[in-house]
Amino acid sequence: MLGRTDGIAPDWMPEECIGNWWRPNFEPPRYPYIPAHVTKPKENTRLFLIQLGEKTLFSVPSNYKLVAAPLFELFDNSRTYGPIIASLPQVLSRFIFVYND
Repeated sequence: MLGRTDGIAPDWMPEECIGNWWRPNFEPPRYPYIPAHVTKPKENTRLFLIQLGEKTLFSVPSNYKLVAAPLFELFDNSRTYGPIIASLPQVLSRFIFVYND
């Protein structure tokens, strides 16, 4: 798991696996299923729902860009965000989020 490198355990917990994406060979496309003609896929990417603590620090390397995008912007926008991130609204629709004020 990614996180801190100073030896302190992270204060976030993976709650549930919300998706699996499969790469049948070493080419870029990933699929949300294993194609019928593939017996041993080369890569499996798993998406997890993470419960964060009250205070969390996001550290982004300088060669990456952190974008806060609402779910309605991700929906059906795979050209901008890619197919995995664009599928998050459908994947998260099975959860009921309760906001505490």
